[in-house]
Amino acid sequence: MAETLPIVVPVRYSGGGLTMQTTSSRLNAEGVFVRGFVTPKEGSVLSLTLTLPGAPQPVQAKGVITERVMPGDKGKEAGFWARFDSMDEASRTALDALLNDRGGGGNPVKRAFPRVKTRLQVGWASPREFLVAYSENISRGGIFVATAKPPPLRDVVELLLELPDGMVPAKTDAEVIQSLTPDQAARLGRTPGAGLQFVGSSDEFRRRLDLCIENLLNEPA
Repeated sequence: MAETLPIVVPVRYSGGGLTMQTTSSRLNAEGVFVRGFVTPKEGSVLSLTLTLPGAPQPVQAKGVITERVMPGDKGKEAGFWARFDSMDEASRTALDALLNDRGGGGNPVKRAFPRVKTRLQVGWASPREFLVAYSENISRGGIFVATAKPPPLRDVVELLLELPDGMVPAKTDAEVIQSLTPDQAARLGRTPGAGLQFVGSSDEFRRRLDLCIENLLNEPA
């Protein structure tokens, strides 16, 4: 397999009976690992849209699922590998440019899009309880929520984000990829809380989230 770049970018896929907005965790010239807990069957043919940093347009590709990783499988990330079967010239150019620019090689997951500081009310439902807290920052791939009671690593929670658009809370599934208790945070000089990666949502969630981040980035300093 080609050298793999650890990177989180928004991914939309449609096929195998599902249409989902989610995120990647790894990417190379041959395919992408798409995060998710409900996935199409192996061999399913997909239409894929990847939003890459710096690219003028999203990458459009056709692909096929070559491997699935189920939740709880040996501690691995849940989701699937999709092999790119076809891609237009502009998309291939954008993908190659990203891979050449960022490089690969076993580093921690690289953030493709900047975090934006913002205080949004967040409700989340985990297998144990329902919590209400506030975000510290947000990006197109995930959110950090400040709380003294962060869920454990790898928990999957349903998030309800109070976006500043006056509409009902935006809903998405997310996985805990960072969990800092107050004691851990004090040792690191950080804020206690949870870093969450968006792993399952609707087109409407993605539209509202991207609009929120665009507005935040355009606010006067």
